[in-house]
Amino acid sequence: MDPLDLITRAGAAAFATDERGRIAIWNKGAQQMLGHPASQVLGKSCHDIICGQDVFGNRFCDRQCPLTFMVERGESVRHFELDIRAESGEIVPASFSIVVMPGPRARQYTLIHFLERVARRRDVDELIRRILTEQHAPPVSRPAAGDAPAPPSPMLTAREIQILRLLADGTSTQGIADSLFISVTTTRNHVQNILRKLDVHSKLEAVSLALRTHLL
Repeated sequence: MDPLDLITRAGAAAFATDERGRIAIWNKGAQQMLGHPASQVLGKSCHDIICGQDVFGNRFCDRQCPLTFMVERGESVRHFELDIRAESGEIVPASFSIVVMPGPRARQYTLIHFLERVARRRDVDELIRRILTEQHAPPVSRPAAGDAPAPPSPMLTAREIQILRLLADGTSTQGIADSLFISVTTTRNHVQNILRKLDVHSKLEAVSLALRTHLL
């Protein structure tokens, strides 16, 4: 199963960032928890949206993200807790669990953030276990100097861009089919064409690449 499908179906709040800290996925649970709709946060810097502080009020989220440094050094990112800011300005105590998804190139990776209010973690732990079991992903390689993501080719159609936007919004395959008045089979065919054109292996990689190359 594509990790994006797990994020989309998750009852727990989840979002994903690319290696530059830009938000690539924002599911319905994240919107319900923090109030921001996906349309307002996709492509923006994570630290500008989350505004995380430790339990003592010290700033954690910043342009130089500690998580990206840890991943690039090959260190494990363990569970942690932060106070984060909702759209309303409310401070939300949240537990974070991070899953690292390597990209197709050395400098590319996606960080999936699962978060819940501190009182509850069981569903998050189970979802992480399922992703790790399904993916069997190798460790992220250290970035090689001078590497840069290649632009996607050939060009996507307007319908494929529309479907990519819905995927980034956390919409399920059935939800995409319903909103566009097409069949689930047609939706899946469009998704397969997107993966082939972008030369990626999962919907998560497709959305992340589309944001990096300004297709979205």
